[in-house]
Amino acid sequence: MTVQIAPVGGVILMVALAVGYFIYKHERQTPTGKGDVVAAVGCATAVLTALVLVFGGGGNPAPQIQAPAREGAAPVPTFPASGP
Repeated sequence: MTVQIAPVGGVILMVALAVGYFIYKHERQTPTGKGDVVAAVGCATAVLTALVLVFGGGGNPAPQIQAPAREGAAPVPTFPASGP
């Protein structure tokens, strides 16, 4: 079994990691010379969240619920067909 990431999701993740890296490197140039890992992770998480909200992350859409076939029957969720 292989795990695959959608292209949009992969790009979003790479951008967030790059932002976190640059924040960390920038913090290392302060007079104390120590990078702030918490600030870097926080910024990367904020960027990741914002980009996923804007671009959707490339994931599968939510399952749609069909109308019940008869009165009183529970709705059956349908999932999109996945590849091999």
